[in-house]
Amino acid sequence: MNTDTFEGQWRQMRGELRSWWGKLSENDFEKIAGKKDRLIGMLQEKYGYTREAAQQEMDRRFKGYDERTHTSTATQKSGKTEEGANDNGVLQPISAVGEGIGSLAGAIREKAPHEGVVGTAATAVAEKLDVAGSYLQEKDLNRVMGDVSSMIRRYPVPSLLIGLGLGYLLARTTRR
Repeated sequence: MNTDTFEGQWRQMRGELRSWWGKLSENDFEKIAGKKDRLIGMLQEKYGYTREAAQQEMDRRFKGYDERTHTSTATQKSGKTEEGANDNGVLQPISAVGEGIGSLAGAIREKAPHEGVVGTAATAVAEKLDVAGSYLQEKDLNRVMGDVSSMIRRYPVPSLLIGLGLGYLLARTTRR
């Protein structure tokens, strides 16, 4: 991925970058501002990489991202898109769900207070929603399901407890 492409796709890629490099904060992403050399410097600082190792890691990640993006684009051009159900049970592309989550994050930022504990919590929630929205916009449904499956395999007991909690909440809401 060349520098111009990277800068142009910076906003779209931020969610992916967050999932790759979790030690980078929102402030760090603001400082990077779509510049590869700044990202390399930040990787060196936060992860202790040498410049060459940071460059190699970045190149490896972007190569995989480019391959997935091209595969996803080819799938969309062939008319085969992954779909997910919305609240009404209507099927829609999974990327549209991601866009909806991203717009929800924007609404939270606009309407929530900017100071105090509530403002801090609202900002944190909005950032996490942005990450989730970006993730869903960039991935297809099969990839999301694979990621969920690997997470369940990695953390079986917390996954079971979350499933039980969700089942309990669902049962309570449908009983009313």
